[in-house]
Amino acid sequence: MTSINDSVKRSGLGANALKLKEKVEGQNSDTMQSLDSVVNQAFDAQFDFIERQKGEFTIFAPKGRISNSTVKFFKNRIYSAAAEQGCKIIINLRYASLIDSVGLGMLINTHKTADRNGGMVVFTDVPERIMKNLEMLYMDRFLKFAPDMKHAVRMMDW
Repeated sequence: MTSINDSVKRSGLGANALKLKEKVEGQNSDTMQSLDSVVNQAFDAQFDFIERQKGEFTIFAPKGRISNSTVKFFKNRIYSAAAEQGCKIIINLRYASLIDSVGLGMLINTHKTADRNGGMVVFTDVPERIMKNLEMLYMDRFLKFAPDMKHAVRMMDW
């Protein structure tokens, strides 16, 4: 019988993280603790999103990583909402922990689709770390951001 660790090592999934953990065993506990959190984070693919209709607004609130491995769970739903004529979409990123290039591409495509159909997408409650990265990529010049839901609603009052 094969243990989970044997199958992980054999398949290569996370093998680098496991090898790194083996190398630092016996070092101080702070190093082990931070390494454990990195390894756990590497294997943690928990993702969820809430979709809510409130009047004329469609609100999406993803929780966790918006990444290559998670966009498949809500890409079709968010794209179909953006394809509706005159849509008003609020994407609340308060509980997003990370946005990788694939996740960013999906968010940009959502914005472009809504714009083509006379709609609007506003991103709100963006965590500071994510916002800094988006600003470095000049996304604040292309996408619409609001500090909170109330401001997002005001931005869409046309």
